[in-house]
Amino acid sequence: MGYVEILESVDKKIIVEEKGLKITEDALLLSNFLRKYFSKKNKDLKNKKSVILEIGAGQGIMSLLISEIDVLEKIIAVEVQKDVYEILEKNIEINNLNKKIIPLNKNIKNINGKYDFIFSNPPYKKINSGKLSKNKSECISKYEILLTLEELFKEIRRLLNNHGEFFVIVPNSRLNDVFKYIYENNMNILSIEINRYKKMDLVIVNGKKGGKIKSEIKIDFF
Repeated sequence: MGYVEILESVDKKIIVEEKGLKITEDALLLSNFLRKYFSKKNKDLKNKKSVILEIGAGQGIMSLLISEIDVLEKIIAVEVQKDVYEILEKNIEINNLNKKIIPLNKNIKNINGKYDFIFSNPPYKKINSGKLSKNKSECISKYEILLTLEELFKEIRRLLNNHGEFFVIVPNSRLNDVFKYIYENNMNILSIEINRYKKMDLVIVNGKKGGKIKSEIKIDFF
């Protein structure tokens, strides 16, 4: 049995399934980063309507939180788990966002096309890093069961337009792996935002496909 939570900052509501994933700090941080990013980029992008792809949309919290960004014409929200996807569909429906957010119940490896921007709060826990939850949805969403970080960055490179940008949030314990996979796929890092959370840092990495490698990377601490 789920419940409805009001997202006051964007005047939206979301059905949260109690047995599934809750609204997490990393999802809120990445959504806020995207809203700030596109607010600054508004002048550059105002004459171009862009399409953004979310890998692992879950119940739709991040897509809902960025749905008011004008320069984003469409948000393609991909969620592989059927039961979680059904909640995503309901959340899009109750907010009358069917024309803005397009949900897809597919494995990201089976998605085609090219996108201007891609964002993800991916499953970043290694399978052998702790006791797996008995909840299947939670396991798939948090652990590298259906999608590893290495596979994620291969898919990001495949699906991004040339000079397209990506945004990913991970704990600092996986940051070295993320750097490795980004550079192995011939992509670049533009900026890093480090957010202190409980006993770890949650790190947002903004990168780009193509272009010159930056000699200096912008790093912000919060």
